[in-house]
Amino acid sequence: MPRASDILILLTYITIAAVAAIGFEFFGLMPTLNAWMMGAIVFIVAGMAHSASARGQERRALESEIHELKAANLALAEEFEAAQSRIDEIADELRAESVERDNALVHEVKVLEDLVRRVGPAGVQTRADAPAQEASTSRTDIDTVREALAANRVDLYLQPVVTLPQRRTAFYESYTRLRDATGRILAPGAFMAAAEEAGLMAEVDNLLLFRCVQIVRRLTGQDRKVAIFCNISLNSLSDETFFPEFLDFIRQNKDLSGSLIFEISQQAFEERDAIAARNMARMADFGFRFSIDRINHVELDLTEMERAGVRFAKICGRRLLDAIDNYESIAGYEAGAIATEDMAGLFGRHGIELIVDKIEDEATVVEVLEMDVAYGQGHLFGEPRPVRDDVLDGARDAPSNVIQMTA
Repeated sequence: MPRASDILILLTYITIAAVAAIGFEFFGLMPTLNAWMMGAIVFIVAGMAHSASARGQERRALESEIHELKAANLALAEEFEAAQSRIDEIADELRAESVERDNALVHEVKVLEDLVRRVGPAGVQTRADAPAQEASTSRTDIDTVREALAANRVDLYLQPVVTLPQRRTAFYESYTRLRDATGRILAPGAFMAAAEEAGLMAEVDNLLLFRCVQIVRRLTGQDRKVAIFCNISLNSLSDETFFPEFLDFIRQNKDLSGSLIFEISQQAFEERDAIAARNMARMADFGFRFSIDRINHVELDLTEMERAGVRFAKICGRRLLDAIDNYESIAGYEAGAIATEDMAGLFGRHGIELIVDKIEDEATVVEVLEMDVAYGQGHLFGEPRPVRDDVLDGARDAPSNVIQMTA
């Protein structure tokens, strides 16, 4: 199309030149030769004028394009500067996260080193207030426990807590198991009693917490909805020497507050002193929740439990069913005042999830479902099993399933 336009303009200029030459000759203004020369001059002048006009238009178009390019370049420069600033921010965040992870790792290593130092042969002595006869009769057990802790022969066992009636794993409860030098697993009741007598429960709690943190960090990389119940003793909560270090470890890992739930017994909760209550509140300030287990009576103060940060209550299935069948007063309500189907709702009104544990048979499940309880735990759904060593020892490219336990 531009080529046809140029041809049309050229023909127009030729026509104008010819008409001018014929006019000069027709009107006798000049001889024929001069007239046609004048026509040629008109053609040349017209062509030059057109060329100048075309170059002016091209110059203006080029200037407009240059202006647009400058504006685009300025916008690109601003975007690049913004991108560079964001990259710098991301780099700073990554460096900060790396430093925080390194600090947490160093802190965890220091915790283990400190625990090994504490439970060494000369590190912890039998409590001075313990009767001499008891110390002598359980000396072998105490030495075995101390040796197992010092050698880090501490295993973490997990038992699933499932949703009802779907029976999908919602939580895990953790248990500590110690092994002696021959690899024999020490009976929980025996080593717990020996650990309490030797004043080693703080170390047991800290090692259990350390193991739970390791597992939770694996779990949260795959399924952040899964949490672990981690037992803690009243001795640890009341120990003003041990607890600051324990709390510092909690602070270092407060990002796991949604995945770690600390569990104490009903007796410990009811017998806690002002120090333990204050320390529980400090843990709750970091966002951590509590669970009450080993409930031996159902006359519960749900308001106080809610105020203390308790968000779960575990009651033996048989114990709860017996309380209902025997018309015991439950949580301050008169016998028979709470309907079976309203049991879970009673706890829920105080922000507490009811978990029925020690479920061993299907008959108990049927009765529990009538109470509209959301969670269940017991050998029927899975026994406590040890976590595989390679998960604890840090194989970062572990398989993608939620948790691996030995069969």
